[in-house]
Amino acid sequence: MKTKFIWSVHKGDLVKVKLYDYNSQGLQECCGLVMSEKFDDENTMFPCVIVYIFGLKDSQRCMPHQLEILSSAS
Repeated sequence: MKTKFIWSVHKGDLVKVKLYDYNSQGLQECCGLVMSEKFDDENTMFPCVIVYIFGLKDSQRCMPHQLEILSSAS
């Protein structure tokens, strides 16, 4: 029997983002703010959100395995 994974991330949540830098630093953790609601990525077919990452001063598409919710907006 399949179990459905429920990803409860919402616009406005404060999150910790795990990023991998291929050039030098390896795994890096930064804080960010979720800027969009969940959507399915057309290429990977996995759910994702757009996150503004404070350390990079840029927004990126992030998937569930990259995020840890620190504070919920609701």
